[in-house]
Amino acid sequence: MRLSGGALLLLAFGAAVPGPAAAQQRSEPQLLLSLFGGVTTGSQLWEINRQRLTRLSDVASVDSLRLTRRLEPGITFGASATYFPSPHLGLHAEILLYGLGVDDGCTLAYVDPSPVDSAANRQVCADLARRASTASTIGFLVGGFFRAAPRAFASPYARVHVGFTTRTLSTVEVTGRYVDASGASVPRLILDDPGGSGILPTAGVGVGVMIPIAAGYQVALEFRDNVLGMRRPSGPATSLATPPVETTFVQAFSILLRLDIVLEQRRGRRY
Repeated sequence: MRLSGGALLLLAFGAAVPGPAAAQQRSEPQLLLSLFGGVTTGSQLWEINRQRLTRLSDVASVDSLRLTRRLEPGITFGASATYFPSPHLGLHAEILLYGLGVDDGCTLAYVDPSPVDSAANRQVCADLARRASTASTIGFLVGGFFRAAPRAFASPYARVHVGFTTRTLSTVEVTGRYVDASGASVPRLILDDPGGSGILPTAGVGVGVMIPIAAGYQVALEFRDNVLGMRRPSGPATSLATPPVETTFVQAFSILLRLDIVLEQRRGRRY
């Protein structure tokens, strides 16, 4: 079938006039200040199967403890700044707090058959088994940011980061309590950590999507894979409660909800 001259003219005119979506571009966020929060999973940290523990009333009588420690899941929150020198690539810096406490486990792996009273050692182990600490890990991170569609309504993105962390409490030191003859609760050091929490490396990757919610604001949902440096004992402690210590890396996953405040943006164009 042949089209008439008028129909051909109408089609040509329609193709030459842009539609509403093509006639205007959205603004492109260039500088973001962000606040975020979410949850981070825990991870097994270390285990000592045979930790010798002498009885206080007779150093020749020695029991053995099986000690475990794991990082507990916790709340994560923080703040970041991101700058996009180009439409797709950006740089970001971040400070955050992982609420990763520790949960200890203890069982008596061996009980010396000596008739000397073992109540203190049993109490120390029972105290450890029911105790959990609320220590936190503070991270300082920098990295790169890639967004797929900076002017779209919803923009998927990926990010990588490196940095360092420090903890408010040691992940090595272990202290249990027992009740002495006077009825007082007395601490007993099992694993010492003269090095303290230290400053340790961290790295990770994240993926998510950013969606504008109002002029100058957007939200983002992010899934992040974290690799955190942690100190741990690599074997039982000596009679002076000093264990060999090494740095290990544990994996933890985060789900974060972020609010972005757009401080600077590149305006969209009209055609």
